[in-house]
Amino acid sequence: MTTINFTVDYNDVFGKAVEEAGSYNVKIADSSTAKTTKKGQEMAVLDYEVLDGKYAGAVIRYDNILWNDNTEETLKLSAKRFNTLMKAAGIEDGTQINSTMSAIVKGLVGKKLNITVDWEQSDYNGKWNLSVKTQQPLKEQSEPNGVFRPTNNGGASATKASSNPFASTASKAESDPFSNSKDINIPDEDLPF
Repeated sequence: MTTINFTVDYNDVFGKAVEEAGSYNVKIADSSTAKTTKKGQEMAVLDYEVLDGKYAGAVIRYDNILWNDNTEETLKLSAKRFNTLMKAAGIEDGTQINSTMSAIVKGLVGKKLNITVDWEQSDYNGKWNLSVKTQQPLKEQSEPNGVFRPTNNGGASATKASSNPFASTASKAESDPFSNSKDINIPDEDLPF
């Protein structure tokens, strides 16, 4: 019989998740893929693995980057989206791209960049997920911003109290102006009913 010998390490687990919005140094993960939408448009579906900080090793999934060439305007926006990604990933200025979406995604796997993410509620299932808002070259370090996944019962953001400048530190007695009041007597003739 084999003896199992290891030390429990909470930093070496499957399923590690990024729990805060913010700016993260990442590499484009092997699980990234190319897909075609129901409308027949090509799309890169990028997954990012966090490189540093307390979320190192966690994956931010499903950044869908659409290539839409239906009109001149949508084509320009698509080129701008992909130019932003290529610049952030360190692809040399002036590089000619003439390839399939699958080949583009395959070429991006392993590239390092920085992404800024924020919480966004899904129209599909109502769940809150991290959504990539910007891509830029690597920064000195990842910077979580203290904003955690909002709750589904009203959408209010769950933040740490210490990072919320609007959090009230007053006790109930201090915030209730009537808490220390004596009885109030109103004569019957002053009542409207």
